[in-house]
Amino acid sequence: MLENPAPPPRTSPATRTPSAADTSAPCRAHPEHSRIGNRAARRRRAARIGVPTGSPELDWLRQSLRACDLLASVHSVSPSDRALVAFAIEWAPYGGADAEDLFVKFGVQRNRFLHLLQAAMTPRPSDLGHLRNLKATLCSDLLGAWNDTPTHNRK
Repeated sequence: MLENPAPPPRTSPATRTPSAADTSAPCRAHPEHSRIGNRAARRRRAARIGVPTGSPELDWLRQSLRACDLLASVHSVSPSDRALVAFAIEWAPYGGADAEDLFVKFGVQRNRFLHLLQAAMTPRPSDLGHLRNLKATLCSDLLGAWNDTPTHNRK
């Protein structure tokens, strides 16, 4: 007799691999739904669930993630450094991740993570001037956000 298989493990949206439904091809039933485009619909949906679309923190987060993608696309940061920087950006609004999250994701303590972040954002000799400025600004923003944490977040 066949038994029901166990449900798939629950993962966060950031760690799961995209399925065929997640690709950028629009849905045939709802052609207006696609991963890219239709910004107004995304804003309406975000307003319904309570995400502040015009907040400075959200704007900074989006801009910083775009900068991280730019740095990765021009090979100014390695793919592993890009993951580290993106993680730091995502946690910056909260004052950084706690020690447990850092250990699970990267296997390091908080101070080592900040050293790795600084090393990842160190300008390379091949970087153009605007990339150097972008790295320096993003690094100082991240270190400032991660170092201005209340003592109860540090473990």
